[in-house]
Amino acid sequence: MWMLALGGIFLAATQACVFCRFPDRDLSGRLAQLCSQMEAQWKDCEVSWNFSAFALDDASLKKVTEKTHRVLRVMEIEGSLSSLLSYWKWLQKTKLPEYNREALCAPACRGSTILYNCSTCQGFEVYCWPRKRCFPGTATSKQKVTCEDEDTS
Repeated sequence: MWMLALGGIFLAATQACVFCRFPDRDLSGRLAQLCSQMEAQWKDCEVSWNFSAFALDDASLKKVTEKTHRVLRVMEIEGSLSSLLSYWKWLQKTKLPEYNREALCAPACRGSTILYNCSTCQGFEVYCWPRKRCFPGTATSKQKVTCEDEDTS
């Protein structure tokens, strides 16, 4: 059993989670086409496909792939490539960390789960994160809470 150290760097070829599922969508080919059209504005477009710091469960992989398919489809139809960079940044800074957290925290994760490295698409069993990491600052013991009217006079 291989335990993945999340937050670390994974060794892999430059790929992205969005290429792990639904190969019939040809996201890598479509994204390469869009990147070639944006070369003047965004020189590192293809380099940005590396999501090596993330690992997602199967459901999250499907969600992010479907979302990316829809976003690329809108860009292709409208011919507006300017939002590709902002979408990619949002994916890396907001959505992938959110999906990663959801996959490793209760109630979705119980004991251990299978996550897929976002660079290699390889699945690995990992332990769920402890409650303190998932929900920092929450009370761990049950505290009696009472509501009493406070005398303000």
